[in-house]
Amino acid sequence: MDILEELWYGNITPTEYSRIENNTNYKETLRLVNQNQESLKAMLTDEQNDLIEKLFTANEELANLIELDCFKVGFKLGARLTMEVYK
Repeated sequence: MDILEELWYGNITPTEYSRIENNTNYKETLRLVNQNQESLKAMLTDEQNDLIEKLFTANEELANLIELDCFKVGFKLGARLTMEVYK
């Protein structure tokens, strides 16, 4: 099977190849985010916690949209570079 067929059938998941989880800065920042999030939640009322959860969910959705756009831009750039090689 060629690479396009693998991608089409869902056998390739680009996010599986991410190396960010092994990045020390990423791990430390994630730890701080989680720590601060838990500290904040402990200080809030149930109503305020519901509101902050909605904010976190919206931020995750926004991040996913941004990541998708970056993936598309990168993929298109890679295709354009490949086409340039064959001119």
